[in-house]
Amino acid sequence: MRNISLLIVEDNPADVLLIKEHLSESPLKRYDIDVAETLDDAVGRLKSNDIDVVLLDLSLPDSSGLDTVRTLITKYPNVVIIVLTGLQDEQVALQAVRYGAQDYIEKKQITSTLLNRSISYSIERKKNLQEKVRLLGDLSKVLEHLEVLQSILPICAACRRIRDSEGNWQQIDAYIKNHVKGESHHICPDCYGELSPHMTQKIK
Repeated sequence: MRNISLLIVEDNPADVLLIKEHLSESPLKRYDIDVAETLDDAVGRLKSNDIDVVLLDLSLPDSSGLDTVRTLITKYPNVVIIVLTGLQDEQVALQAVRYGAQDYIEKKQITSTLLNRSISYSIERKKNLQEKVRLLGDLSKVLEHLEVLQSILPICAACRRIRDSEGNWQQIDAYIKNHVKGESHHICPDCYGELSPHMTQKIK
């Protein structure tokens, strides 16, 4: 299992040192750690490096508050973001989570266990969110295809009959019988038999 690539965005050297010490105490995980002291520096490092997780301080020399989170999420929506906050920033941190950050930690309460647990939780939460987005995308494609099929073959959602070109509703087997001449080149015998079992022998 590869190391977790982690970017600490924090301009206070003492806080950076403390975070590194907590990360080094993890018995199960190994981290490749990089540090950025400004938001601009963080954006540059995210652009040039494959970063898994960002530990993001809300108060930086060139950005503060929710704008800091918005900038990173907008530019790098796939990166896991954990907000580092002071006690006075808790409400902003909650808003950051609602906006798209995966978690937040109050800096004065950081422990090795809490930090590593938050990182693990945040990575899984991000994966689950991305999977939901993918499934919703697949569902949208299916619905689009269904709309196309319904425009080609108007099938009643209740009784499953098909409306022909003259506006008459027919059972599926009757519709197929009227529209397939000779051997069917569009429906295999098994599927044809499921639609109309008593006609199976006619297409073998």
